[in-house]
Amino acid sequence: MGRSIPSFRQLIEIERIVWSEYRKELETKNDKKMFDSLFDNTEHYITYLSFANRPVPIEPIMFGMIFHLYKKVVDLANNSTNKEFGIDQEIVTLEIYKPYNTELYDKTYEKWYGLINSLRQDDRERLLSMLVSCCSGMSDGAASLIKGKDSRSISVLFFYSLVLQNQKFLERIKNSIEKLNSG
Repeated sequence: MGRSIPSFRQLIEIERIVWSEYRKELETKNDKKMFDSLFDNTEHYITYLSFANRPVPIEPIMFGMIFHLYKKVVDLANNSTNKEFGIDQEIVTLEIYKPYNTELYDKTYEKWYGLINSLRQDDRERLLSMLVSCCSGMSDGAASLIKGKDSRSISVLFFYSLVLQNQKFLERIKNSIEKLNSG
């Protein structure tokens, strides 16, 4: 008898096949290679992502993709700047100045509790830092809008917010490097 429930590794391959039509429409080989690397990078976190226990398999897969990219961005930022803020300090600041954003952080933390607690200490700190900086970067209106949605909408909207936050972070790093090189 075979397994009736696919392993998480199999779910990643299934999602890769589901998204293959999208991949075919990408214009350049480089875009296709980058797209493939998103799924490849997720495989580093299979053990942790399987603890996320989400009914929609693409959610933890996207989370793994975003988390891996965030780790790379943070490593790049730490190499180019010496700014470090403790997660606790950021959460306290968030609670004082942005209560809606704190509620969104708490709701997201609760939803991904299994994944967060399964990570190693350094990855857990990075993940929590990513969640805090994403929540603190939103306006109160955006945070209350996301917080008011049902569970599935929260995940999708929050993922979009994480991608947007990472893109802004990359732009700041790029601009800082350009200033250093031109000055």
